[in-house]
Amino acid sequence: MKPEWQKILPALNGRNGNSDALLLPSESNADSVICPLSSETVLHVTGDGAELFLQAQFSNDIAALELPGSQLTTWSSLKGRVITLLRVLKISDGFLLRLPTELVEPVLKRLRMFASVPVMKDGKPLKQKSKITIEPRDDLLVVGVSGDKAVATLTEGGTGLPEKTDATSELAAGGWVTRVRDSAGAATPRFEIVADTAQVAQYWGELSQTCVAAAETVWRLQNIDAGIPTIYASNTEAFVLQMLNLQHINGVSFKKGCFPGQEVVARMQYLGKLKRQMVRLQHVGTTVPVAGDEIFKADRDSAVGKVVDAVSVDGNTCRMLGVVAIAELSEPLYLDKNAQQQLELMDFPYETPLAD
Repeated sequence: MKPEWQKILPALNGRNGNSDALLLPSESNADSVICPLSSETVLHVTGDGAELFLQAQFSNDIAALELPGSQLTTWSSLKGRVITLLRVLKISDGFLLRLPTELVEPVLKRLRMFASVPVMKDGKPLKQKSKITIEPRDDLLVVGVSGDKAVATLTEGGTGLPEKTDATSELAAGGWVTRVRDSAGAATPRFEIVADTAQVAQYWGELSQTCVAAAETVWRLQNIDAGIPTIYASNTEAFVLQMLNLQHINGVSFKKGCFPGQEVVARMQYLGKLKRQMVRLQHVGTTVPVAGDEIFKADRDSAVGKVVDAVSVDGNTCRMLGVVAIAELSEPLYLDKNAQQQLELMDFPYETPLAD
């Protein structure tokens, strides 16, 4: 956990002021929660050519973003494999990229390498007026909040909260708030806040009076139930973006033009047939898989899928996202080759046609 968070989190329930003091999924059944997204880092991209540069790198249409605006997007290899899934915020002096901290170093190194190459437009190199800079913003923290009490607390400060998914507003006391997808089976409004340390300390103090302070695993579980994947170091470059349902949650634009891996993505969308797709699964038992673990069928020694993310709900149940061969979804799936740990297929809060 970042030192900035250690300063903000108070002692809770008689425990130390750290991530262990926050309630886990089995403990936090409250309607409204506030979660420190302490495993996330924010990068700041600036320069006159920043928009064109990001437009040429990411899967979504950066040029279509409003100010302020937000979108999910991916950055892929030339083979079309997703390196990372990011949330992009367009702000007055550039763009903020929110991604898992464990991927920041390789992503930052690679992005900077491409930023040193002139951006191409209409087949010609663009003469940039200023150098594109990409820097970590350690002063910016990310918070997840959900529920009507969170809405009431935030709007008391005079902020008009965004109503549509991926829409962003500037907070009255500083920072930005983005509406994110609701969880399956719940019409609970969910938001992500990006703000500096002092502002987050203020929001945390206000929101923790009305919302349950919960661990980041609670937010991960909400993301799983919302059908939003996370790419970690263990599963980077393992999936093409359609396998992760990005085409169903506005994470890609098929009209924006070229980006790394675009030919693979377009071929799968228009000429090929999607053979693997992300599904939501539940397992009753104490085993909690991690990203990259394999998924099996009873009659197969080889895996038919991979775990994208998984979270323990109550010590005897876990929910997860997994990318599985579509042809194998009609029969039971398991976490083990011996077919002892069965998985239950669950619905998403959005349509996921099996024939794309």
